[in-house]
Amino acid sequence: GAYPVILIIYTINTLVTPWKTRGRLWKGISQVITSPMTPPTFFNIYLGDVFTSMVKVFQDICWSICFVLSGDFGFADRNGGSLRNWQVTFWYKNLLIPLVCLLPLWFRFCQCLRRYMDSGTRFPHLANAFKYALSQTVTLFGAFHPLYLLTFPSESINKNNWFQGFWLLLFVSSSLYSFFWDVYMDWGKYSLSRVATK
Repeated sequence: GAYPVILIIYTINTLVTPWKTRGRLWKGISQVITSPMTPPTFFNIYLGDVFTSMVKVFQDICWSICFVLSGDFGFADRNGGSLRNWQVTFWYKNLLIPLVCLLPLWFRFCQCLRRYMDSGTRFPHLANAFKYALSQTVTLFGAFHPLYLLTFPSESINKNNWFQGFWLLLFVSSSLYSFFWDVYMDWGKYSLSRVATK
């Protein structure tokens, strides 16, 4: 049971020391978190983009923290220890995990709005903010989608076809919008023209 705790302590130590080099990273992270009040620099925007790609990692970090704090790490199957099943509780499944999924999108959304406020140009900042707002909506609908609740009887699910259809429409729209944005704006001619004009 001590092995996961040792790994977590080692990881925390690696993220903090040496502070001379890690301090700049944590300053950037604090500026991403306070992005509406902090003007986003290139490094902060890069960090925000990295955060949106690390949602699964953040979920694993939350799971590890809860695993250690609950004391489940001390139970071994061979000893007949009973786990506390915190991973199926409401606060974990319906509050913590959706929040972890939403926060990186929220940070990037705020950065886009701040870029718009600082520059006064609607495009591409507001269009980019819309992409993250749409992704947040999909995440919220996905977190509370009736198909994920196994206690619903089949007739109740059939009555909610409009909800499922709307969620599916949001999911497809967000995916296509993000795909178009990445291909055309981030990797395509628009990004090359911006680099050429700088």
